[in-house]
Amino acid sequence: MGFQEKLQSIKNLMRDYKYYEALSSLFTWEQWQQLPTEGNDYRQKMQGFFTGKMGEIFLSDTAKQGAIYFSDFDPSLLGDDMERGLVRSFLYLYNNTTKVPLEKQVELASLTAKAQKMWQEAYQASDYSIFKPALEEIFRLKMGIAKYIDPNKHPFYVLAGSADEGIEIEKVNLLFKELRNGIIKILEKINKSSVNIDDSCILQQFDKEELKTFIKYLVEATGYDSSRGGFGEVLHPFAVLIGPRDVRITTNYDTFKFGVFAAIHEAGHAMYAQRSNDAVVDMHLWGGNMGAFHESQSRFYENIIGKSKEYWLHFYPELQKRFAQFENVDLDTFYKAINKVEPSFKRVVADELTYSLHPILRFEIEKDLVEGNANFNMLPELWNDKYETYLGIRPTNDREGVLQDVHWSMGLVGYFQSYALGNLYGGQFRRAMLKAVPNVYSEIAKGNFAPLNQWMTENIHQHGRVYSPDEMLRRVTGEELQSKYFLDYLKEKYSQIYQFDLE
Repeated sequence: MGFQEKLQSIKNLMRDYKYYEALSSLFTWEQWQQLPTEGNDYRQKMQGFFTGKMGEIFLSDTAKQGAIYFSDFDPSLLGDDMERGLVRSFLYLYNNTTKVPLEKQVELASLTAKAQKMWQEAYQASDYSIFKPALEEIFRLKMGIAKYIDPNKHPFYVLAGSADEGIEIEKVNLLFKELRNGIIKILEKINKSSVNIDDSCILQQFDKEELKTFIKYLVEATGYDSSRGGFGEVLHPFAVLIGPRDVRITTNYDTFKFGVFAAIHEAGHAMYAQRSNDAVVDMHLWGGNMGAFHESQSRFYENIIGKSKEYWLHFYPELQKRFAQFENVDLDTFYKAINKVEPSFKRVVADELTYSLHPILRFEIEKDLVEGNANFNMLPELWNDKYETYLGIRPTNDREGVLQDVHWSMGLVGYFQSYALGNLYGGQFRRAMLKAVPNVYSEIAKGNFAPLNQWMTENIHQHGRVYSPDEMLRRVTGEELQSKYFLDYLKEKYSQIYQFDLE
């Protein structure tokens, strides 16, 4: 079998993998939207079955032959970037899949389906003990999986690498130290500031149906294509990638701020996934790089765009028309309200400045659990101690504390660093965008999102997974990941809001 035949064979395997992945995404969407309680046991069996089928793709002789052939193949002999991206993505998935016994993959799928229900019950009851058995089992299973993938590497390094392709934990530790110290310095200045922000305007009660209508209008005007997606409501918002032209988003309408900005966040994920060009879709590389890179797109739209003054220069008049609560509130008051810095227990509603401290402390907790420096009995106390140290607040119950996130119940151990790294990517992309399109914010203020979305599509979104995260970052910015650009953005923004000197 020649080169083209080998290339076509792994392309077909990637197609089949994406089909099963899409089916799994459909299960996730339906599980959180309308799965009846009594249907959960059978759903677990179904998910386990299809996870097994997905794993079999890379256990086939065709996959093995393809991996042997392309592992020793000179990348420079590949015809173009698309072919190089296909081979890289195939080998990445192959190496992370075939080393893990199929029965372990099936076991994980069944366990996480059960664990998500247990997490929901524990969260509603604010009782960690309900979730603890499943959590311990998930960590045990994930650590075993890490050893299968690379027995010579620290299990946590392996798990984080499965979430973020090419990640180097030593580099992450350095970036997080810089980011943490930089945020603390800004926070100290804010605490000394005489500026007091009144955010009562966004803390009022809003009609749920009217809020739904406004949020749909908002994200569509920003660039989310609902003809390639849909809307749902859940406790913990997410975006689900079902197909290259079917990426659905969810939010929670309990409060104005959370509903609006969670929706913009998920729309950022969706826009990235929806915009892969036709050639990328044909090569089955659509959807984008997972982990930190995907989080960079959601965090970018949610905060760097969605919480900018220019964004609301355009949308605020419409908001005032639709909601009487804002009729007598000026734009400056509203802008400061949505950007108020106030440490919170919940990561998903944290202000833009202190947000990164939430994933950083989770990253540290996960590392301690995997290394055996912490145990699951002490986890709630450890969690609360970290919050007190980092944010100066202490959770009073499990719902405020250790049960904050659904991620562990989904098997996402080694993922939390992606959120903070995503912020760093976003700050670096913002700098590159402003150099290329200096008037992008003034156009947003006019309601013209074309320059923003064209730049994002041309430089990032259309390429899907063709380039690794490091390659993509260097193509767009010319540099490796830095902390300074995001910190410079934070200093510039919050020095204006809280009126302190940059120094």
